[in-house]
Amino acid sequence: MSTLRRSVSLGLALSLGLALPATAAAQDNAPLLQTGRTQYENLQFEESIQTLSAAIIRRGNTPAQEVAIYEVLGLSYLALSRDEEAEGAFRLLLAREPEHALTAGTAPRIVEFYNRARTRWIADGRPGAPQTNTPARAERAVTIEHRSPAQQTRGTALELSASLTDPDRRSAGLVLAWRPGNRGLFHRADAQNRNGTFTATVPAADVRSPAVEYYLEAVDENHIAVAARGDAFAPLRVVVPEAERPSIFSQWWFWTAAGVVVAGVAVGTYFVVRGSDAAPPNATLTLTLGESGAR
Repeated sequence: MSTLRRSVSLGLALSLGLALPATAAAQDNAPLLQTGRTQYENLQFEESIQTLSAAIIRRGNTPAQEVAIYEVLGLSYLALSRDEEAEGAFRLLLAREPEHALTAGTAPRIVEFYNRARTRWIADGRPGAPQTNTPARAERAVTIEHRSPAQQTRGTALELSASLTDPDRRSAGLVLAWRPGNRGLFHRADAQNRNGTFTATVPAADVRSPAVEYYLEAVDENHIAVAARGDAFAPLRVVVPEAERPSIFSQWWFWTAAGVVVAGVAVGTYFVVRGSDAAPPNATLTLTLGESGAR
């Protein structure tokens, strides 16, 4: 893994350097690009994928930024032996820069994989790349319709639903990513499509206070994000209130203790009133514990 990291480090630095944003909108994504690159170099491949997936679906990326994102995304998938997703990311890269080549010194197995992916992409007719003498047609946005619940009971499965508007049929499914609290990696699961409505569930064990964070991704056939509601850096949030604690006045031990205290006060008061040298009259003190307590 360390060889893989070193072999592309220079190339990523150059590509991300060229991708410095020229507009205010693009500047918002620069930190995500840098974070994803750093995570990749630190062998945090899952984290890199999570970060770069958030970056690619945000507006404002320049073409050079998109190339850089898809390259690191593909390399991260490849490092995890997720070849299908890696090739999908490289194909999206090639659609934006058909002559793109990996940096000299990249590990041979990575170069071989990339070149095979490029050969298959060309054989498939260079999908996604502008065609000669054919006006480029802008892709229409994929939209996810979803309403986030305000809160959920602790320890109860959280069922979520959404629908997609996808005029160009770019998406192949919907993925739910979630985590309890606000730290750590997001878990992922494919949503089920039932007559156009996608449903997915956060397991009851992960519905813990103070909140559940999640986001939804529309993904293509290679599981590369094409749209999202929320992302890893700006997730949707469902509050999970702490379980209500019973009032102290409803506890049996409170009234038992209170009874003992009252009895003690009564006896003490008697001696104060009658004097310490007076003999107390015969008395019986009865305490009842619960419904069938001892006397």
